[in-house]
Amino acid sequence: AKNKKIAFIGPLVKSVREHLGFWSFDWPDDTARIVSLWDGVQAKVGKTAALSYAKGCELTDSSKQGFDEAIATAMQADVIVMAVGETRDMSGEAKSRSNIGLPGVQEELIKAMMATGKPVVVMISAGRPLVFDYTATHAPAILYTWWLGIEAGNAMADVLFGDYNPSGKLPMTFPRSEGQIPIYYNYFNTGRPAKNETDLNYVSSYTDLPNSPRYPFGFGLSYTNFNYGKLSLSTATPKGASIVKARILVTNSGTRDGEEVVQLYIRDITASAIRPMKELKGFQKIFLKAGESREVTFNISTAELMFYNNDLKYDWEPGEFEIMVGTSSTQTQSVKLTWLK
Repeated sequence: AKNKKIAFIGPLVKSVREHLGFWSFDWPDDTARIVSLWDGVQAKVGKTAALSYAKGCELTDSSKQGFDEAIATAMQADVIVMAVGETRDMSGEAKSRSNIGLPGVQEELIKAMMATGKPVVVMISAGRPLVFDYTATHAPAILYTWWLGIEAGNAMADVLFGDYNPSGKLPMTFPRSEGQIPIYYNYFNTGRPAKNETDLNYVSSYTDLPNSPRYPFGFGLSYTNFNYGKLSLSTATPKGASIVKARILVTNSGTRDGEEVVQLYIRDITASAIRPMKELKGFQKIFLKAGESREVTFNISTAELMFYNNDLKYDWEPGEFEIMVGTSSTQTQSVKLTWLK
């Protein structure tokens, strides 16, 4: 960021109270205790980069009066950082929304910034998964910050300027549209599953958008890359109280040190009661230096196979299972095994 001109655009750039979210109380000295994005960035690079600011619009207002100032400010910069999202009282108890898009004209402001031709980073603060189809498709970088608390600005600045390498994974599924809700990774199979995203005839699919979510459960990017080797099992025919070891080699193939969350999913292919297509059964967060590799091992027992059967008994059943390991619920390798009684 040294000697760069950075334009900060959006209604949450200098916001303070919004970072505490819904379940918080106002105190007289809040503004002195809570670090805004603007304050965090000023402390981080204020002496080495030329920072400018324009609000652009309000969080929920429909007025575009601030667009011209925002565009003019952005045109003078090398890169644009946007801070958009929800108000703090939009998510919480009794705060359901039928439309979970970015409120007001915020996504139109993002479109205006993208039209400048400058690199754009979009930071979204919210208390729920939002729908932001245009931004997800066109913005080169998105940082979903949720509500980060009193140190929000410092934390966002650390990630924004590369002093901290993000490693978080989504604990829920982000839809492409409200029409996909409810949407979740551990769904049941249907009688007519679609073969792929273009399979539309008389199957369980949408005619106007893909079945897949915008961002799946377990998804999250890093400033480095992780490659997965071949998944292997210690045995493909375990019996009874056996322990199966699922092993996979993970390599940090990028140029920066980083952390990866390796995820284990299991599918019970045939059971006396319908079972989900996959269920998260374990995960390990590992730190790898650039170029480093490590074998990750999951110990699988019948405890990971148990469910409530039709007699409401918590038990496991012998049969065929699919073991999946990967970086998210949709990016896995799989191996099948047959567990004998």
